[in-house]
Amino acid sequence: MGWSSSGFAFAALLASAGNAAAPPAREADNGESPLVITSVVVLDTERGTPSAPQDIFIDKGRIVAIAPARTRAAPHDARHIDGTGRFAMPGLIDVHAHVGNGGSARQDDASRVVALGQFLRYGVTTVFVPGATGAGDADFPGLRQRCGSHAIVCPRIFGSGSIITARGSHPVSTIFDMPQDVPAAATEARGVTVLEPGQDIAALIAAKAATGVDAIKIVVEDGPPPWHPKPRLTDDQIKTIVDAAHARGLRVFAHVSTAQLTQVVVDAGADGIMHAPVDPLADATLRRMAERGIWYVPTFSLYDGILTWARKQREADPYALKGVPAAVIESLAAPPFLAASAETENEALGYLRNVSQNLHRAAAAGVPVALGSDVNNPFVYPGYSAHEELSKMVQSGMTPAQALKAGTAGGAAFLSASDRIGRIAPGFEADILLLSRNPLLRIENSRSIVAVIADGRVVQGSISND
Repeated sequence: MGWSSSGFAFAALLASAGNAAAPPAREADNGESPLVITSVVVLDTERGTPSAPQDIFIDKGRIVAIAPARTRAAPHDARHIDGTGRFAMPGLIDVHAHVGNGGSARQDDASRVVALGQFLRYGVTTVFVPGATGAGDADFPGLRQRCGSHAIVCPRIFGSGSIITARGSHPVSTIFDMPQDVPAAATEARGVTVLEPGQDIAALIAAKAATGVDAIKIVVEDGPPPWHPKPRLTDDQIKTIVDAAHARGLRVFAHVSTAQLTQVVVDAGADGIMHAPVDPLADATLRRMAERGIWYVPTFSLYDGILTWARKQREADPYALKGVPAAVIESLAAPPFLAASAETENEALGYLRNVSQNLHRAAAAGVPVALGSDVNNPFVYPGYSAHEELSKMVQSGMTPAQALKAGTAGGAAFLSASDRIGRIAPGFEADILLLSRNPLLRIENSRSIVAVIADGRVVQGSISND
């Protein structure tokens, strides 16, 4: 695949989409020569407005200029993409994305590389990886280096390194099914740090900061419900972690699943919650989150995945089938930890109702919302699940514009990177989705992907529902 003398060969790009074998994603070019997208409607996902047709000029991975169509000359060596009748929006940002494919079979580095490329094929150009296998303290620096150097094709990577949890708590004694006395090395291999009673928290945070992490993730969990009750981090430990992280300029994001534990982490000064609680949040909690700008990440896909297992929905979704390897879907006939859990379909439906209502109330209260799907839980597929999150946000009462903001500018602000990602503007990273339909009118139009541009490079094999 390559470039024609007058522009990009769109037919070749589209013909490569939807490969059921799902090889690692490839970049159709190395981004070394300038690129111009001509006569395209640019969507401002912060304000929810479309532009008149514009030309977008890209060079060395960045947007260097935007001008009204046909008013600015292109560099003589520029490649061209005809954007006539198309819509350009910022690449999607998933701020709760573990490294994996969302199946239940054992994964290795090769399968994780395929999963990372799958994010891009579905238009997710930036992810925040909150620990777990392949992205713990030992692995995260190398992962970011491989991605940043284009040694592998993957989104822009932010991360927390290993998750901090209490001994005997989630996910070690729940999803991992490890014993209470499991050695620290065994949990670190799965991207989880077990905080021992009396451990020097300041030293722990200093060591994590030295690895170059962007934030700290903690687990404050006495369940989840199928495994309740479990030990959890104490209130004093949470506050000490938050204070130590803030002293080093790192924010703290907390896994919670209940309204009561949300209040605990809000009181401790945490900067965001990484799941929507499955029971109703108090109005006072929402007011405080809004006042302090504490982030709210719903992860609808996590809960919806439980329903999918019971109802077999995603196995039949053509948009999933176009990009998710068949072996991944086949591995989910009876996901082990779901099959063994106590959660019934009725319980999951109740969780989803509360998650939806909590989001509606949070958005109405002015709580900042960012898109996060919790990729690599069963049925939570890389990239695909970001579009599911957008749809669920709108079904919960957000407008398409609000949902798109959560998935672009909101994610950038969550990552403290609003000065370089999350917008289509001069000086910003050239992370762009080219769509055939306007998602401001119907959120499912985010799936009408014509091309994905990440770091100024066109990704081969983008997945479209057209």
